[in-house]
Amino acid sequence: MTIANLFRACAALTLGLAVAASAVAPAQASFVNLGPAGDFNDFVYQDNTQFNTDAEGRVAVGGNANFLPGYSIASKMGNNTDNLIVRGNLTNQWNSVHGGVLVGGDLNWQGPTIFGRVNVNGNANFGNSGGSIGGTVNVVGLYTRPAFGFPTNAVPPTVTAMPFDFDAVQNYLLSMSSALSAITPNGTTTISFNQVHLQATNPLSTLVVFNVTGAQMANAAGAGLFIDAPAGATVVVNVSGATDSMTSMGISLTGGVDKQHVLYNFYQASSLTINSIGVLGTILAPNANVNFAGGNIDGTMIAKNLSGQGESHWYPFQGSLPPLTPIPEPSTIALAGLGTLGLAWAGWRKRRAS
Repeated sequence: MTIANLFRACAALTLGLAVAASAVAPAQASFVNLGPAGDFNDFVYQDNTQFNTDAEGRVAVGGNANFLPGYSIASKMGNNTDNLIVRGNLTNQWNSVHGGVLVGGDLNWQGPTIFGRVNVNGNANFGNSGGSIGGTVNVVGLYTRPAFGFPTNAVPPTVTAMPFDFDAVQNYLLSMSSALSAITPNGTTTISFNQVHLQATNPLSTLVVFNVTGAQMANAAGAGLFIDAPAGATVVVNVSGATDSMTSMGISLTGGVDKQHVLYNFYQASSLTINSIGVLGTILAPNANVNFAGGNIDGTMIAKNLSGQGESHWYPFQGSLPPLTPIPEPSTIALAGLGTLGLAWAGWRKRRAS
């Protein structure tokens, strides 16, 4: 091979590696476990429509939020953080938030009870229906408020950035869900009279993975789900199926495992119905429109879209998930390619000299 051809081959390799890395770069992860989503009771990438319920922890919505009357947020959280974060528009009626509210779009809230600050990057309309705001107000657009009892606007108002990139978190959790689904199960799944029994086989396991089909989970309605795993272990229940449900069943945890170490991974679901159940653990359904019709979850709810009146209780996930393998940046691959080119050049000169 001539030196010119050698250079061309190495340059083509470098370019090809860089292009390939660029194509998959969004999957690169710098988060651990559930990333920023782990700090929230409900984490929704797109839209959230709920009513007559409550979330004891923080709530984050990547699209628009429409909260009808009877919805309380962050009752178990402090007032010094933004406990309701909405990237799009927020419509709210006669509901309360402990802590601050951050809205990237417009806010329309009749009769608010807000214990912390309010930051709105669009317009904010609180009508003339009463209510209260316990902290400061910073509205970039038009600020409409009752005549009495509401703070004046900041002078000058400033745009407030989102504390994290919703899209980056979504990409990370999609990758995490897919990676978890690919792990070879090391626990046994047994079906008995439609009951789903999940049994860890090694008492020393720190990560116990089970596979359950969507049909098995749906058929467990009225029968029950039983998980037996050692204390301190992280339990991942991978549930297949595009249309899934967890309804009308009891969940039993034995062997020492607790609900803050259990994760249900609906990695294929585009639709998930949850009703008449107390979910012990966190739900990761990053592709799903979740109809949380009733019942409650003791963990974090992660969904594409969320609707219904199921309650979210603040029991954050404390398990340890395997880290995603980071994908090298295109610049790093390009440098590696240049290093290969340099080695090829050095080898060619050495052969010429001899």
